Amino acid sequence: MAEIYRAKTFDASGHAHLVAVKRVLAHLAEDDDFIQMLVDEAKIAGLLKHPNVARVYEFARAHGEYFIAMEHVDGKDLRAILERCRQDKKPMPPSHAAYVGAEMAAALQAAHSATDKSGQSLHIVHRDVSPSNIICAYTGEVKLCDFGIAKATLSRVQTRTGVIKGKVKYMSPEQALGRKLDHRSDIFSLGSVLYEMLTRVPPFTATNEMDLLIKVRDAKYRRISDIVPNVPPEIEKITDKCLARSRANRFQSSDDVHRALRSFLNSTMPNYSRSHLGRYVRKQFGAEIERELRMLEEYVVSAEPSSDVGENLISNVLGPDAEFSRFSPHADGTRVEDSEVATDVHGDDDGGTTNVDDEEDEERTEINASPQPAAAIPAHAGLHQASTAIIDAGAGRGRVRSMPAEIDEELHNAPTLIIDGRRR
Repeated sequence: MAEIYRAKTFDASGHAHLVAVKRVLAHLAEDDDFIQMLVDEAKIAGLLKHPNVARVYEFARAHGEYFIAMEHVDGKDLRAILERCRQDKKPMPPSHAAYVGAEMAAALQAAHSATDKSGQSLHIVHRDVSPSNIICAYTGEVKLCDFGIAKATLSRVQTRTGVIKGKVKYMSPEQALGRKLDHRSDIFSLGSVLYEMLTRVPPFTATNEMDLLIKVRDAKYRRISDIVPNVPPEIEKITDKCLARSRANRFQSSDDVHRALRSFLNSTMPNYSRSHLGRYVRKQFGAEIERELRMLEEYVVSAEPSSDVGENLISNVLGPDAEFSRFSPHADGTRVEDSEVATDVHGDDDGGTTNVDDEEDEERTEINASPQPAAAIPAHAGLHQASTAIIDAGAGRGRVRSMPAEIDEELHNAPTLIIDGRRR
């Protein structure tokens, strides 16, 4: 769907701030419905200001290309963590699963209860709550991202009745049947993620899409305690209630899920904090963190920030006082009007397409450090109001999914310029 770049911008004091820039692939930039879907995503996520929701700062068009600038989360997506659990043949400890679930429930509650300026509900339904859209930072923060197929009253692209969107094995029964959804559909999907964290396997699997849809529709799955006999019964009950086939039998709000999981944590591990999850993730990926840092040190900065600007397509939603309007591509805090920043580390984003059991096709929030020729890319307008600069890719190739928790200070403080991501 897009290439992902790690980006850096500076505030008026010269302090560096990392962001992620998603550049839409050229062949998709010609699809009007797809672009409108991304505009809807940016509008929805841009309006949600919650510590467990990855922020979107800008969606811009420049010279026929489209970019989304969003919060950079330094960590691993839950899919990578679960894959490591499968390799180690150990599920996530229940305390970590409960914490991640509680944080996701808080994020969903923020989305489900969001209102417009007049106080009217936006009726946001994420529709794609799945491990690849949940990022666990090395510091222990948990973020929900990718509202690409979310449903809200401000969405212009309408899904026809009977058309399903999302990853099938994490869908709710009503979603698998193509019915009208409400916020309780996301609660079921969260239950599926909880189940997988506790057991290492999704609750619903099949060899083909039709059989998988039937299993999801019927909402029949093996008991968690049959797979992991020593799982605490309290968290199994919470998961089962999320996975109730009837919406009326589920938790009726994400806040209810959040409070149930926090209560479980408080009773079983009262001193639990996000640092516990952070240590767990860093321990799981210690070797990768070191390798990624070394790889990033190969890149050097070149060229001056471009003053060429594009059009911010969501500026009317975010308003004139949007967060990044005070930022600059220069380390001394000097502003260049109507522009922003980005770096040389980029990757592929496969998009939230309907999927059976092939995890390789699910959307990733990854960074691919494939060097590209250095050239100016037009920056974005409106929201960021800071010039975009471009990095010299230097030598070396590799694949990097995220930054380590501690960044080399000299590398981190260097001015950052943007790469020309166009394919040659």
